[in-house]
Amino acid sequence: MQSIRPLTAHCKLANNATGLPVLTINNDSAQAEISLFGAHVLSYQRHGEPASLWLSDKAVLDGSKPIRGGIPLCWPWFGPSPARVGQGKPAHGFARTTLWTLDGVSDHEDGTLVHLSLRDNEATRSLWPHAFELELDVLVGKELSLVLTTRNTGSSPIVYNAALHTYLQISAPEAVSVSGLGEPYLDKLSGQDERQQGILTLSGAMDRIYRQPEPVVRLKDGARTTQVISGNHDSVVVWTPWLEGASAMADMSDDGYRTMLCIEAAITADAGVTIAPDEEHSVSTVIL
Repeated sequence: MQSIRPLTAHCKLANNATGLPVLTINNDSAQAEISLFGAHVLSYQRHGEPASLWLSDKAVLDGSKPIRGGIPLCWPWFGPSPARVGQGKPAHGFARTTLWTLDGVSDHEDGTLVHLSLRDNEATRSLWPHAFELELDVLVGKELSLVLTTRNTGSSPIVYNAALHTYLQISAPEAVSVSGLGEPYLDKLSGQDERQQGILTLSGAMDRIYRQPEPVVRLKDGARTTQVISGNHDSVVVWTPWLEGASAMADMSDDGYRTMLCIEAAITADAGVTIAPDEEHSVSTVIL
């Protein structure tokens, strides 16, 4: 990482080995890295504790493709492009593969606050013909907080879906259990609606949309418990590719699945969220 200049007492702007701009934060509570490509939180670790986020050792960090790990921003759709958008467009939208603008960084008693933004341009309108302002506020402190706000700057309503695609670091799948997911879920691997019976444990590939999650989802990993606190979402996605999925990905080691689990605050309903002109909507997640 090549430092460009300090922005605050606890935050520097740097270029990674491929020249992409990255914010490096190290304050009294934690350290983190945020790539301006995709407004992507790459890492977060409280001092004296293991890392909270997982980043693939084969992640591509040159801006040529989405980054595997950390917290990708899926926006303005989640998964394959829906019919209202048109088929054949990039999976999970374009926010995670676009260079964002750094609007400001400030140090506070509870951490370092970063404000990033993305506005419609010719490239985004070719994929999604709407006027918008997208803002991400990231607070790095004793907790990691992300608030993604969509503002409609056009003259007609817009509809969007999203996910804060959080890759959490785990010690091993067999050490993990997850609570607070609620019962009903869509199993995307089978296409069937199912019901969760008790606490979730991991024993194979999983891609589930939990439709009635509690406000707080708890990941227990041995003696460590991580809380994922979400807001203004309609679902929580839990995903692990397991060995068969990991081995099919060029940007993940075959055994990479053993140290990661995605627990994502998401808006996945087919209807999405409708935002009227001059209105806004936010979705959030806190890692604690």
